[in-house]
Amino acid sequence: MDLANADIVLQSYIADDRTRTECVGNTAPGHDKGIPEHETVIRLPVHLVPLLREACDAAERAAL
Repeated sequence: MDLANADIVLQSYIADDRTRTECVGNTAPGHDKGIPEHETVIRLPVHLVPLLREACDAAERAAL
């Protein structure tokens, strides 16, 4: 978590080409297809999900 603004900063594995292609195919309605130059796709291992939940809760509390 970035203590200056309560953002959550993630570091994880770079997504492989297949995953990136699937993400492009699942672009939200109203958005341009593709991954913008200033964004990337990462893979978050399932064992880190509890830590992400904890970070989300902490960020939400900090933003209040």
